[in-house]
Amino acid sequence: MRPSLEIGLIPLQPGDVRRWDDGVWQVAHIETYAASTETSNTFHLAVLTPDGTLANPLSLRIGDQRLLHLYFSSEDFALTWPESDECLPSEGYEAPPLEGWQVERMQEFEGDRTEALCDRVLVCWCIPIRAAADSTAA
Repeated sequence: MRPSLEIGLIPLQPGDVRRWDDGVWQVAHIETYAASTETSNTFHLAVLTPDGTLANPLSLRIGDQRLLHLYFSSEDFALTWPESDECLPSEGYEAPPLEGWQVERMQEFEGDRTEALCDRVLVCWCIPIRAAADSTAA
């Protein structure tokens, strides 16, 4: 069974238990990501496994650049691991994983350790494409 991820504002501790999908998951690894600008915004990424152990957290890395994009709208969220710079989101453009939504603003985060799962995390706050068009027409 593959590990699962939990992203949150409240830091978890190794061994903390979560229950979902008729299973019990335990925190095996935790990283903290802080905004790269001068704000105090942070979030925590926890890796959970059924038995609370993880032989090598770095084996979870995806791609060479180790980027993670989080897209949030008022209705949904999505996360992606892009393969190249061509996939970088841009403010004012469509948010590919959320059909009908566009990126209104972005914030960049960096991990608390050199060997983090991700080098950078881009959090994209999205609005409906129609609402964006209406606000520019007004």
